[in-house]
Amino acid sequence: MKKVPRLMSVRSLRLAIPLSAVLLVGVLPPLVSSANAASHKTHKAKIGKWADVNVGIALTPPKMVFLAPYIAQARGLFRKAHLRVKFIGMPDGLETELGTVTGAIDLGFSSATDGISSASVGTPLHTIWSYAPKLDTVCIAAPDINSATDLIGQNVASTGTGGFSYTQVDACLVKNGVKVSQVNLINMKRSQFVGALASNQVKAAVFHVDDAYVVTHQVAGLKVLDNEYLSAPDWWYGGVAVLDSWAKSHKSAVERFLTVMVQTDRWMSDPKHKPFVMKVAAKATQEDPAALSAAYDFIVKGHLWTLNDGMDPKSVLYTEAEMAKFGEIDRIPTYNQIVDTTYINDVLKKIGRVAE
Repeated sequence: MKKVPRLMSVRSLRLAIPLSAVLLVGVLPPLVSSANAASHKTHKAKIGKWADVNVGIALTPPKMVFLAPYIAQARGLFRKAHLRVKFIGMPDGLETELGTVTGAIDLGFSSATDGISSASVGTPLHTIWSYAPKLDTVCIAAPDINSATDLIGQNVASTGTGGFSYTQVDACLVKNGVKVSQVNLINMKRSQFVGALASNQVKAAVFHVDDAYVVTHQVAGLKVLDNEYLSAPDWWYGGVAVLDSWAKSHKSAVERFLTVMVQTDRWMSDPKHKPFVMKVAAKATQEDPAALSAAYDFIVKGHLWTLNDGMDPKSVLYTEAEMAKFGEIDRIPTYNQIVDTTYINDVLKKIGRVAE
């Protein structure tokens, strides 16, 4: 483990794109199709031409918050929409965003902060929907830590790559007015977080809610310091990004995909569908059923899945201002440089908005 000397500059996003294009071609896992050749003629007259869509998911295996595409696939909704969707599991949000920028990924599910970083350096990419507008993350602390102020001068776990990892720490601290610069960020892999907490090498770490359940049940004395959707309610969390050129040339496919996603988030949010969600989640995430059940209840209670577009200008502008404050972006882009509402607005005109 080593102390993080400096957050990755957004300039590195621009510099890393050519290299990532080469790397991604060689490391992408086998693609799993959601529709087979025999079904290509189904609903052709009603839906239109079949389209192939490569969807990048920021974590492999996915967490509960990313589950909508897997539920849609299990329910056959992509096939009905004439979409051959292929999931590409990625190690983190930054690589997902880079894969989208290079064209290896058509639609990338990652932290919305990645989309803001891309906009700040002028990449031809926009966020077109949010799969979860609010944070599903939970800050877990050592037994002797009772508030964020107790973390001043203490070691806090981070993956050290910038982006989402950094902003999670900020969200854990912001309620108590503590700055990230006042804690010691320790660079390690996510898989090392639990051991570091258990051995007192770090005093806090931030986990997706499913993992937070597991760690608090594995290590005695660890506590929930903060549910981040409550402490940072205006933080904009999850974004689906796409290259402008690809979206324009595949407008029908984009809108069909978004229609399926909105309908799926609405369907998942109804507790009567929890048993089906749990079945798919167990297979997709490979996580403990108790953790998945707790994560589902947490997400539904907090209204964390998107029922409409999930791109509130207030949240987008708040989040980029916070990123600029602690030096993660050098330029503050406008809302329209980050977000393109064209596609989701067309979708919602057809299927209607619902109360959130």
